[in-house]
Amino acid sequence: AANEVIAQWGNNMANLLVNHGLPLNLALEEISYYRDVIGEIIKEEAKNNDFSLDAFYQIISHFNSIVDNAIQFVSKSYIKDYTEKINYAQYAIDELSVPVVRMTEEIGILPLVGDLDTKRAQYLMESALEKGSQYKLEWLIIDLSAVPIIDTMVADQLFKVIDGLQLIGIEVVISGIRPEIAQTMVNLGIKVEEVKSFSSLHQAVQYTNLFTRSLM
Repeated sequence: AANEVIAQWGNNMANLLVNHGLPLNLALEEISYYRDVIGEIIKEEAKNNDFSLDAFYQIISHFNSIVDNAIQFVSKSYIKDYTEKINYAQYAIDELSVPVVRMTEEIGILPLVGDLDTKRAQYLMESALEKGSQYKLEWLIIDLSAVPIIDTMVADQLFKVIDGLQLIGIEVVISGIRPEIAQTMVNLGIKVEEVKSFSSLHQAVQYTNLFTRSLM
């Protein structure tokens, strides 16, 4: 029963600390303080009641075991809550960093900024497919102007995104491929000519505008 109470206290304390952005050592210092205070009370009671050495040792051992459990419970709960908060924050950052901007009824732009690791590339695929379908886009321009480098895994994921978009009827245009990224993609055996690409976003927008207007 004592462990259940301590576990609940640990969860509540950890949650409070994480939600307020406070460090774990505040809880550990509080536990240390109560260890000293209660330890003194136990010592005085032992003196007043003439506890044997064995009885005193048994009580102190049990008390220290409870305190150690409290430290473990609050530490584990803190790490768990903190990790969940970080993951949630990262998810929010990823969501904000993969925005599909609707330029016209038919055309959307996906401007990518920063490094594309495999996790973010996976989110890119999910976001592009979801937003492309939701907006009923006919064209999506993926702009890579602000992406410093593309490796094998990311390039593979990027073209899976393109294949997925084409499967749901969305044509893809790539813009902002710098020479070094183009060279990397060629070295990786990626046939960039299979997807219409432009050196600038402006050129890609002009192309898609011309094409959509020609269908009207």
